[in-house]
Amino acid sequence: MKKAISITILLIMVISAAALTAAATFEDRSDDRVHDERFFDSLVVDGVDVSIYQGGNSDWNAAKASGIDFAIMRVTLTRNVSGTMETDSVFEEHYNNAKDAGIMCGVYAFSQAKDAEEGAKEAEFAVARLQELGIGPEDLMLPVYMDYEFLNKGASRLSDLTSENAIAAAQAFCETVQSYGYDAGIYANSSFFTEYLNEGRDFSDDIDLWIAQYSSSISSECRYSKWQYSSSAKVPDIYVNSESDVLDDVDINYWYIDREIGDSPISISGNTNLEYTGGPVLPELAVHDGEELLEEGTDYIVGGIRNIDAGDGAYAYIKGIGEYEGYALVPVNIEDDQFDSINLPSKVIKGTNYEKTGYRIYSDSDRTCIGTVPEGLTSKELLDDIELSNEDYHMGMINSHGERMDDDSIVDFNDMIGIYNEDDTLIGTIDIETETEKGINNIRHK
Repeated sequence: MKKAISITILLIMVISAAALTAAATFEDRSDDRVHDERFFDSLVVDGVDVSIYQGGNSDWNAAKASGIDFAIMRVTLTRNVSGTMETDSVFEEHYNNAKDAGIMCGVYAFSQAKDAEEGAKEAEFAVARLQELGIGPEDLMLPVYMDYEFLNKGASRLSDLTSENAIAAAQAFCETVQSYGYDAGIYANSSFFTEYLNEGRDFSDDIDLWIAQYSSSISSECRYSKWQYSSSAKVPDIYVNSESDVLDDVDINYWYIDREIGDSPISISGNTNLEYTGGPVLPELAVHDGEELLEEGTDYIVGGIRNIDAGDGAYAYIKGIGEYEGYALVPVNIEDDQFDSINLPSKVIKGTNYEKTGYRIYSDSDRTCIGTVPEGLTSKELLDDIELSNEDYHMGMINSHGERMDDDSIVDFNDMIGIYNEDDTLIGTIDIETETEKGINNIRHK
């Protein structure tokens, strides 16, 4: 910071470290930083944190296009020495513009809390500002963080801070934030975590830890999920101030999202083949808890990761809110020449050889889908296992551009089964789910 399911949606991509570092176009995305081994299978997402020191005229659309998918913004601050609490005057502009650009948002409160009482007061002040602006828990993809650090250790109101009081202040801050329904987190540099916060060991697992260390790796044993690794990134078009078009030095961060498949009772369905528009795109999803259709904005919210450029490296990030918690990662395919699914006008599918293949066909109001197709299955093998209830129809495999596929083509999640009438006219499609490309689903009822 400084400067005062049973998942009915498909696919998981294996992203190499090289692919991760090549995706973004902003500066200071260095190859020499070493991710901790526990993150080797994680999805690594790029983000910034900003405050009044970055201009309200910054172009967040350009930042998003450059590879920035999340931003954490200062909402309030506590002055050193005096302990006076103030709001960040540029926060509202940053938040609204970043949100409109499709960037996932979180906030932080710069803290100078000496004890639990002050930590709770700072949290109350930050939440009051969010509520004043109409920003509820359903509007934030990331937590409300306590930014805990010294401005000048020798001349700071925290100069006599003890580890016991620091931990108590941070716990009080987080508990207060959570009492209003927001997720809570703590930001500190690695030495502060070590010397004052016991490496984060005293905080419950639902408190997110965000660490700063400007080096090639992290020395702390803290269980962080976000790493601020530099304060000198150049990100288009985040400016020094509102009167300038000079790029600022910006704090840059990694967010590690675990891709371990969970055992969630929540099901997610929808078409994940999206048309390229030049801007952020998201799939229309249906999220069910058993037979109950959950409501977006009440039970969950959706954000996008790398969801602008054409290709198969994009994700929808679904976060449980309200009565739900956890998250799901749904890989998305974006194509410039996308062939849209066609819902079947009638139920022409008879059944599949489920005992042999392990997959079945099902329908909802918007689409028909077959899942889960074993890895490496060819078009012919798949079609041979499916029967139609009406002899007037026949099938063929088609790719995401609507082109017929050869019999020996390997089935991929971007492909579809086409249903044709006697005149060889396409009258419906069946989406594909593949065995090795499932989405990650850890959403659950609290």
